[in-house]
Amino acid sequence: MSRSVTPATNRRRRIVTAVAVTFIAVAMAFAFIVFRSIDTIKNTANQIDDARAVDAALGAVDALRSQLSGTIHDNATWDGAYKQLNSINRQYWIIENWALTGSDNLLYDTAVVIDVRGKVIVAYKDGKELGQSPASYFGPDLQTLIAQAYNVKQRHGAVPVQFITTQGGVAVVGAATIRPNSAKARVEERNLYVLIFARHLTSAVVKKLSETFRIDDMKLNVEKDDKLLNVPLYDVWGRDVAYLSWPSKLPGSRSFLAVKTQLAVGCTILALFLAAIGMVGFAIIRKLREDEAASRFKATHDNLTGLSNRAALAEFLQKCIAGADGSVIQLCLLDLDGFKGVNDAWGHAAGDELLVAVAGRLRAELSPNAFIARLGGDEFAVVTVGNDETVESSGVAEGIQRAVSTVFPINGRLIQVGGSVGVAAVMDNDAEIGELMRTADIALYQAKDLGRGRTVVYEQALDEKRHEQAILEKQLRETLSNEGISVHYQPLLTANSHVLQGVEALARWSSPTLGVVRPDIFISLAEKAGLIDALGMQVLERAIAAAADWPGIGICVNVSPLQLQDQSFVQRVAAVLDRFEFDAPRLTLEITEGVLISQPEHAHRAINGLRRLGVKIALDDFGIGYASIGALREFGFDRLKVDKSLAANLGHDPNVAGIFQATVALANALEIPVTAEGIETETQAAMAKLCGCDLLQGYLFSKPVADAEISARYFRQIQSVTGSVG
Repeated sequence: MSRSVTPATNRRRRIVTAVAVTFIAVAMAFAFIVFRSIDTIKNTANQIDDARAVDAALGAVDALRSQLSGTIHDNATWDGAYKQLNSINRQYWIIENWALTGSDNLLYDTAVVIDVRGKVIVAYKDGKELGQSPASYFGPDLQTLIAQAYNVKQRHGAVPVQFITTQGGVAVVGAATIRPNSAKARVEERNLYVLIFARHLTSAVVKKLSETFRIDDMKLNVEKDDKLLNVPLYDVWGRDVAYLSWPSKLPGSRSFLAVKTQLAVGCTILALFLAAIGMVGFAIIRKLREDEAASRFKATHDNLTGLSNRAALAEFLQKCIAGADGSVIQLCLLDLDGFKGVNDAWGHAAGDELLVAVAGRLRAELSPNAFIARLGGDEFAVVTVGNDETVESSGVAEGIQRAVSTVFPINGRLIQVGGSVGVAAVMDNDAEIGELMRTADIALYQAKDLGRGRTVVYEQALDEKRHEQAILEKQLRETLSNEGISVHYQPLLTANSHVLQGVEALARWSSPTLGVVRPDIFISLAEKAGLIDALGMQVLERAIAAAADWPGIGICVNVSPLQLQDQSFVQRVAAVLDRFEFDAPRLTLEITEGVLISQPEHAHRAINGLRRLGVKIALDDFGIGYASIGALREFGFDRLKVDKSLAANLGHDPNVAGIFQATVALANALEIPVTAEGIETETQAAMAKLCGCDLLQGYLFSKPVADAEISARYFRQIQSVTGSVG
């Protein structure tokens, strides 16, 4: 008698069956997903490796062309070559310098020189005469390449380099007109010789490319092989003349075959365990990873911009050094120009938004492989790693400059800043983080020293220059402490009768080791070293002391923009005037146009305070800067001094004469008297007078001289009377 199945049993069976079916279905789904993912990983790995190989091959082709282009440019744009090709010894010179070197030259093996009529001057291959005409050896594409070479100057293009099928095989060929390097030299474009270099893609050359760019079994094929990976080589018309071909490594497929059996067994076993603990384990691990990632992100990233911070930069550099493979590490340090002015003018909130915008620009402009960090304040760092060619051609510094040079829309305003960039590069197996940062910082310091928007690449000479600057700064500091700065004076004469009306005081310094140092060098050094106040006050005191013995004339003294920022500057000038009992209206302080733009508030405060003392204010170097009519009216200068660069071309350049006349006319319209600096000829003096200048200054009348010379030349009678009375 059969055993009946109770409803409870059926219910349990259904539950067990349902659980079993569910468990099996989940396990099968899990196994399917795993194998599907592995298959995707396999295919993706194959595709990534193929793409990498194609990119490397394209890089190899670009390297061949760029190397030949640079070689041709360096040899064709050469004063010596241009001169020799227009001499009777040209054939001998060409053979010695270009033709014979092709036998052992890694950059080219064939050299041809053709004149404008198509006559072959020299044609050599592998250090020997070609034995046939270049036209027949290279085919009709050579003439097209030569035509492109003649058009380069007009189009400002690069040296044309293409692949050509020659009788000796496929070759990369370039051509350029031979011209002098000097921009001033006059040449007849239609009479220039053409230099042609070629490098045949022999098996040795292809093998070298294969080794250099890590592409195994690369070979040169005339026809495309669809079973291999291919990169075409184009001729002057853009047609395929040959292919670089190589087999795919298929790393994903090989990896899959190696573990296929183990994966199948493992997935079956893991399915039983993962069904029970997978979800819990996954949730716990995910939570831990999220917490760890959040903590690590906070420790290695800048809170404001989201970029990596200084700690992350050090960690990244350490990883590059630890995994040294002969690559080049390039570090670019960026310091924003004018960022302090943004904070001062619009507040720190606007400054923060600007930093965020700069970070976004850097991300968008630079390669995804570039490591970008904010080091603090307005300083950023960008690191790139690669071989010499990729790092040099990456244009990171140029990309940084593009990113920061365009205006930034911030809170409805368009804010213009710029950037100074210092670049240092080192091989990873020789790198030290501290030294790399130091050299990049030296380059950045030099870039800032040169002005806004500059990029400087570190070289050993910068270290030497910085050492020299340190020595010079120490010597200048000692000179100032001993009041050793000397002052020379250049006369200011009336334009009509050449009568002395005043003198300009000019600082002079002689270094114990370097001798006489140019004023623009030691004054700039004093500004950077915080010594400009001491220097300026020494010059002022000596000038006023000397002018006290020269009655009836004024004394002009230059003032640095940094001095105007000193809130006690006006009081210190007043103290000097009181000490020497000097009449304030005889003193004129000269400022440059830049201070009106960079520090208008400081300029207003200082100028108003000096005017209350009775001191006159002159605007120096007028005509080459930024001063507008509004600024001239707003500041109300007592005198304008036209920059000497305008006066220097009077009588030579009618355009400059017109600019000079318009500049003086503008000042006269505002009823501001004008001094013309840099007068060296009678013609310049006459033209300056006719244009409306009332005072003249320059070497025509006198170079800057010591105070004793001024006294002897212009005040001898007063000194004689004083001496006789004594």
